[in-house]
Amino acid sequence: MDTNEDTPPPRPSTGATIGGGLLMGGADAIPGVSGGTIALILGIYERFISGIGTVLSLPRLIRDDAGRRRLREAFAFLVPLGVGVVISYALVTKLLVGGEEDTDTLMKSPATAPLCYGFFFGLVLVSVREPWRRLRDPRRFHLLLAAIGFAASFTFSGLPYARGEVESWMLLYGGAGAITVMLLPGISGSLLLLMLGQYQAVVGALHDRDLIRFGIFLGGVVLGLALFVPLLRRLLRSVHDPTMAVLTGLMAGSLRALWPWKSNYDPKIAPLINTEPSDPLVGVVIAALFGIAAVWLLGRLEARLKGPAA
Repeated sequence: MDTNEDTPPPRPSTGATIGGGLLMGGADAIPGVSGGTIALILGIYERFISGIGTVLSLPRLIRDDAGRRRLREAFAFLVPLGVGVVISYALVTKLLVGGEEDTDTLMKSPATAPLCYGFFFGLVLVSVREPWRRLRDPRRFHLLLAAIGFAASFTFSGLPYARGEVESWMLLYGGAGAITVMLLPGISGSLLLLMLGQYQAVVGALHDRDLIRFGIFLGGVVLGLALFVPLLRRLLRSVHDPTMAVLTGLMAGSLRALWPWKSNYDPKIAPLINTEPSDPLVGVVIAALFGIAAVWLLGRLEARLKGPAA
């Protein structure tokens, strides 16, 4: 019997779960940072994927008491986590990124954007070790898999952005693609939306309360979850260590997108092209150190999110 299927892990407190969701939503809002990265740092990544997989199996599980018990456990974890994600995503996109007409938000202003990117660069840099230290039996072959993951993520982060008007129907495949890569630590769903030319359209639909366009995007998210989560869940069960090795490489390669110095910080005007370091050099280093310190604090929160021992 597969104990992972029939015995859900101990559930953390609701407050701690909402806190984890707030951190994941804030990360998902930033092009270059993945909510999956935060989930991995917090030690809830596999619980998160397992919970989504359980909910997707609702038609089968709802038929008996054991299945309904697993569904209750999954919802008890995912609902407060989702509340935190939604609240944080809405706030961070508004404060840091802004809408179509905002040009002086923290992530777009040349004065403050390098500091923001520096913070997240430091956070992800020191977090690269997280999936690797979760390998149960490290082998040399895993280094090759990590290198493949690095090459894929590094190449992905440098792809050109699409330009032009975004039709509403396009948001369906944008949502499916964004949630698929968002679940992978190191690959940013927001960055994919930038490459598809849909990031501002999605953020604008959210803050302008355009329910039709945002609803189409959410439909794509549901489609992506239904197609990708079962595969990812199977990989984590059947080939856990190779999967974690690839995720290590994906996180390392994503640092290309988080390089603090860019030719431009507003994707609506031009692509975000990396440049050589310049002022504020000291400020960026300090911001990166704060990002590293944030990982230490997240590590303290990890114990609470894991809940009581089984």
